Amino acid sequence: MQCFKPTPFMAAAALSMVLAGCGGYHNGSSSSSTPSSGLTKRVLVSNEQQNSVAIVDAIHDLLSTSAITVTGPSKMVTSGGFTAVIDASTNLFTTINNSTEQATETATTGDRVTDIAISKDGTTAFGAVRNVASIVLVNTSNGTASAISIPSVARLVMSPNGTKLLAFVDDPNVSAGGGFFVIDTASRTATQITGTASQLDQPFTAVFGSTETQAFVLNCGAECGGTQASVVSVDFSGAAPNFGTVVPVCGATVGLLNGSNLFVAGTPPTPPAGCPASGALQTVNTSSLTASAPLGITNGKHLKMQMASNNRLYVGAVACTPANDASTGLVRGCLTIVNTSSSALVFPEFSPVRGSFDVTGMQPISNRNVVYVCEGGFLDIYDTTTDRLTPTQVDIVGLAFDAVQIDP
Repeated sequence: MQCFKPTPFMAAAALSMVLAGCGGYHNGSSSSSTPSSGLTKRVLVSNEQQNSVAIVDAIHDLLSTSAITVTGPSKMVTSGGFTAVIDASTNLFTTINNSTEQATETATTGDRVTDIAISKDGTTAFGAVRNVASIVLVNTSNGTASAISIPSVARLVMSPNGTKLLAFVDDPNVSAGGGFFVIDTASRTATQITGTASQLDQPFTAVFGSTETQAFVLNCGAECGGTQASVVSVDFSGAAPNFGTVVPVCGATVGLLNGSNLFVAGTPPTPPAGCPASGALQTVNTSSLTASAPLGITNGKHLKMQMASNNRLYVGAVACTPANDASTGLVRGCLTIVNTSSSALVFPEFSPVRGSFDVTGMQPISNRNVVYVCEGGFLDIYDTTTDRLTPTQVDIVGLAFDAVQIDP
C-alpha cells in the first residue's frame, strides 16, 4: 500500500471532507420495523455478497429467517447493545441496534474504513479512515458525528472500559520510533506516543493489560518493513510514556492475553535464527518478560486470535500459502488450532474447490464447546473437544466475513 502522510493543510481539508462532504451523515433506520428473530442467543454473521448481516441461533446452530440489510458488510465489533459494521464496498460504516435487529445509523466517511471500534456502553462507534487521515466518531443513537485527525490511521484498539482508544498507523515513515496514538474517548484528544526505534519498530497493534493506561504493543518489525518483531509494555498514564523491557519474538501482528500469558503470532519474511520457516506462535510471560520457543503455524498475515473452551487457541491468517495434502487430496488453509495445554497443533483441511482460505472472523460461543470461524467466505463451526467441524453446519449463501455474538 502506498504511504500517505498528509500535511496539516491536507489533514484539515480531509477532516472537513469527512464531516461535510460526500453526503455527510444520515440516519439509516427504516420507517418499518424489522421483525425480531425471537432468538435468545444470537450471532451476527456479515455477508458481503448478499448485502446483509445474517442472524444465527447460537444454541442450535441454525440460520434465522431474519436478516439485517447492510451494504457490503465485513468486519464487525459489538458492545453495549450495538454493533458497528464496516461497509467494504462503499465509503460507509453502519451501526446496528442489537435489540431491534435494525441498522440505525450510517456514516459517510469520504473513503474506505479500514478498522472500527465501539465504546463499552455502545454509545459511540469509531471508524479509522486511513486515506483521509481521520477517525470518524458516530453517536449510535442519533447519528451526530465528529472526527479526530490522525495521519494514516489504519487499526484501532479499545481499552477494557472504553476510556482509551489506541490508533495505529499504516506508514513506515510515521511508525518508526513513534507510530501510535492514545485517544482519550471522553475529551476526544489524541496524544502521539514516541520511543526509540527498538521500542517501537513498526508498531502494528496492542493488547491491553489490567488497566486503562497500560498495553503490550506488538511491533511488527521485519514483516512490516522494520527490523525486529517484539513485544513491549507501554504505560501512558504519565506525562511521558514508560516503556518496559523489549521482548524479541519471531513475529507479532496479533495477540491475546490469557492470565499472565500473552500469545503472539506473526510471519517473519526471513525467519531469524530459531524461528520456523512459516508463521510462528509464541507465549510471552508478562511477569518474567520472556518468550517461549516458537510453534510453527500457518503463514500469512495473522489478524485473528481467540481463546475457546478446552484450552483451544484459534489463530487465523489471510494471504497464507495453502498446502496440498497428498495423502488426503485436501488443502491445509490459514487456520491453526492450538491445544495450549499440550502444544499440539491441528491444521484443518478443506476441498481444493473452496478456493480461498482466508480467516476473516472467529467467535467462540459462550458456554458451549463450539467456535464459529469465517474462512474463505464460509461459516465453519468447530467442536473444541474434537478439533473438527461439527455435524451441524450453517450454510451462508454468499460470502461470510465476520461473526460476533451479541447475547450472553
